[in-house]
Amino acid sequence: MNPRYFGEYILGEYLGGGLYTKVYKAHSPRATAKYGNPVAIKILRWQGNFWERRRLVKQFEREAFIAMQLNHPNLVRVYNVGKFFRHYAIIMEYVPGRNLKEYLYEKQKLPFPTLLKICYQAGQGLAHIHDNFIVHKDVKPDNILVSPDFHIVKMTDFGIAKLPYRLLSKDIFPKGGTVTRYGTISYVAPEQMSGNAEFRSDIYSFGVTMDEVICAKLDIPGKNDEDYFARIDLRAQRKNSGRQPIMSADLPIPEELKKILIKATQNEPGLRHQTMHELLHDLQHFI
Repeated sequence: MNPRYFGEYILGEYLGGGLYTKVYKAHSPRATAKYGNPVAIKILRWQGNFWERRRLVKQFEREAFIAMQLNHPNLVRVYNVGKFFRHYAIIMEYVPGRNLKEYLYEKQKLPFPTLLKICYQAGQGLAHIHDNFIVHKDVKPDNILVSPDFHIVKMTDFGIAKLPYRLLSKDIFPKGGTVTRYGTISYVAPEQMSGNAEFRSDIYSFGVTMDEVICAKLDIPGKNDEDYFARIDLRAQRKNSGRQPIMSADLPIPEELKKILIKATQNEPGLRHQTMHELLHDLQHFI
């Protein structure tokens, strides 16, 4: 099979993808590669008629241009976007490991400090996004990449992000966000479901993410034979029916942390942390 070049890079291992994109690990044969070695390349899959393809390209380029504005240790760097041999592609930083959702599905549990470290680093990335007046709108474990040793934590995916305070930039995904397939966990704040996403909507999604991470992966002596779904299902049903405020409410974690999670996930935006820096301050104080 002939190698597939994208600029100076050659596609290698398939890393994953979604309905419209595929992501590959890629490397350059040059000694000094322009964007380093290796990189990840996200390729847009052509689908639909002319107008649908045009919309996909516009969305794809928009995601890249938003991400290219950002430079933070807890965000995946995006280096360039372009068209190579009739394919649109984004060249970005390669992060060894997997997304956090994949780790959550594993039976292996993790120490409490490790979970807090992962959440805190992801929160720092989200705070930087907000500092640049961007609302992510799809904060969830799937969009947090984590290395196998848990030392590298980076947020990614600006496919439906919102640029507030820019009069010429229309929010083309007003209600975008993620409700899981089975409706067990919704990361979407109530106001975002109504098409009014803002910074505090991301804080809600981040609070739900933290709650899920702790609930699914907390190392509890004598209870670590439970898989992800055994840990989550009943607690999620109780939370959704209003019988408990957060999924980890009945788990052996400090009350101070429970208060942080409950505040972050309030239905009323005014009752939540008002900025990610405020939430991180509370989390750092707890840690």
